[in-house]
Amino acid sequence: MKDLQHVAVIGAGAVGSFYGAKLAKKGYSVEFQSKYLENTKTLYVKSIWGDFTIPIRAYASTKDMKPADLIIISTKVLPTETIAELVTPIIKDKSRILFLQNGINQEEKFDDFIKKNKYFRKKQPIILGGLAFTCINRISQNEVHHLDYGKIKIGSLKKEDQKYAKEITEIFLSSGIETEFTSDLRKSRWEKLLWNIAFNTLSVMGNSATTELIVNSQHGEKLSTFLMNEIIKIAEYEKKSPGKKMVKEMIERTKKMNPYKTSMLIDYELQRPMEIEAIVGEPLQLAKKYKILVPYLTFTYHLLKFLDEQNRKNNV
Repeated sequence: MKDLQHVAVIGAGAVGSFYGAKLAKKGYSVEFQSKYLENTKTLYVKSIWGDFTIPIRAYASTKDMKPADLIIISTKVLPTETIAELVTPIIKDKSRILFLQNGINQEEKFDDFIKKNKYFRKKQPIILGGLAFTCINRISQNEVHHLDYGKIKIGSLKKEDQKYAKEITEIFLSSGIETEFTSDLRKSRWEKLLWNIAFNTLSVMGNSATTELIVNSQHGEKLSTFLMNEIIKIAEYEKKSPGKKMVKEMIERTKKMNPYKTSMLIDYELQRPMEIEAIVGEPLQLAKKYKILVPYLTFTYHLLKFLDEQNRKNNV
């Protein structure tokens, strides 16, 4: 992408900070938006790909940032986050907007919004999606730890925009990020959701269980399999299934993974909102739409909502 002059990372938590820092290390102009990073001048990265320290420009509001050619959306998928408001000050004509988030339907919802909004339609943004198969935690305001894996799959919402997804894939690769182009973004989203539906949810419901504790328990493995099989059923209805073999593969990958606290568990322990709707609610709504019975998914959704309600009530 020859015209990539500037990158903006919106919602620079652990994942956004790490990948944004890798782009900045390569030499790209990168700005970070996060209320947690405001006034942070230096980011310390401890990574299985090599530790590094890099100066950064971080802001609490996108209103203080430059318009960007590539906008990486790495906010948590929460009802309180309004992507349009965050993007408006920094969008350019044909900005590439990369949704580097959990869950499903983010790209589709933003495309629907664009169709109804004259200002965004005129800008003609290119909608891309990124799936980060990685273990990254924020240790402090200016330090992140990349513990394991790290591959990103990048695709486009629309088939005609695949060339842009390939360009961003090459940029990430050149920045030392293990990256793969996917020609079927929706299918890749379902693949990533397999892991999230099992391990993010069970880490909270399993009494603060790490990934290691879940997969090393026959009961944890069984529950993981039940949840993932229901996601497969929904994806099969759309003819976008990553395949039933992927369920076993996800469990085997996790067994080889360094012990890891999921992002949902960290949010729960800090009494912050969890990504329940994006990870559990959206596929549950699709199951209802397609008239597919998903009892484990239904139980998981309501139990997590109950736990979240009680947990955040204690934080008042």
